[in-house]
Amino acid sequence: MKFSFASALVLVAGLCAPLVWAQQNTTGTDPDEITDTLQRSKAKGVLNVCAYPYQYPFTQQNSDPPGFDIEIIRNIAKQAGMRTEVYWIVARSRASNQRVFRDSILAKRCDVFLSLGDAGDDDEDMLMNQLTFTKPMMSMAYILVTQGKADGMKTIEEVSKAGIKIGVNMSTPADAYLFDKKIDRSLYFGDQRVMEGMAKGEIDAALIFAPSFAEAKRRYPDAKFHIAQGYEPLPEHRFNMRYAVRKGDKSLLDFINKGIDELLANGKIKQTVESYNVPFFAPLS
Repeated sequence: MKFSFASALVLVAGLCAPLVWAQQNTTGTDPDEITDTLQRSKAKGVLNVCAYPYQYPFTQQNSDPPGFDIEIIRNIAKQAGMRTEVYWIVARSRASNQRVFRDSILAKRCDVFLSLGDAGDDDEDMLMNQLTFTKPMMSMAYILVTQGKADGMKTIEEVSKAGIKIGVNMSTPADAYLFDKKIDRSLYFGDQRVMEGMAKGEIDAALIFAPSFAEAKRRYPDAKFHIAQGYEPLPEHRFNMRYAVRKGDKSLLDFINKGIDELLANGKIKQTVESYNVPFFAPLS
C-alpha cells in the first residue's frame, strides 16, 4: 500500500491597510512601464500574492489572526517598504494546480504564489516549467497527537506496543505507513474527522498532518489532546514548504530568498508558525 504527497499544497498571503502610492514613487515614472517585477512592486509599494481564502492556519481571508503565511510574506514585503495585496483564488475543488497557476500568477494577477509543498516529485511538471521555487521557509510533517492512555508516549511504536489504536486519515502517507508496519489503526475520512474522534474520546492517539492540529485546537479549545513531546517525524513524512515566482523574475526571487534567510536566522518564522499551534520544523537540506 503506497501513497505519495500531492504535488503541491496551494496556500497563501495577506491584506494590509492601503498606503499612498505617491509616498512610494517620487521619480515620476509610470510604475506600469517598469519591466522588472520587483522594481515595479517597489514603485507601487505593493507586493501582489496569490492565495486560497480558507486554508487556516496558512491563510484565512478577512480573519485576525490572518494565518502564518500572510504574516511571513508581510514581513518580507516590509523589508522593502511594501505592503501585500492578495488575489484570492477561486477554483473548483478538483481544479488542477496547472489551471490555478494559469489563471493567477501566469496571468499576472499576482507575482508570488505562496506555500507550495515541495515533495520532490515531478516539480518541473507541476510548475509547468514556467515557475520556479524560492528557498524553503520550513518543512511540514505528519505528527503524533496523544491524550488519555497514550499521554506521555513519544513514538508510534510505544503507542502500538501499548495496544492503542492510532487514528489516521485514510489513503494518506501516514495511513500507508501504519498499514505497511501492520500497526492497528482507526480509519477516518479526513484529519478533521480524526480530531473530532479524539475530542469525543473515541481514540487516544492520532497521526495527522501538522496544520490540522491548529484547526483542531481552534475547534476544540478545551480538549486534552496535544502534540506528543519529543516525537520525531519520519523522514518520508516531511517535505519543504516554498513559494513560487515566474522564472523570469530573478530579482524578485533573490529578494524573497534573502527575506526568508533573514526571518529564519532571527527566528521570526519559527515564532510566527508556532503562534498558530503548528510545530516548526527547519527546512530539509
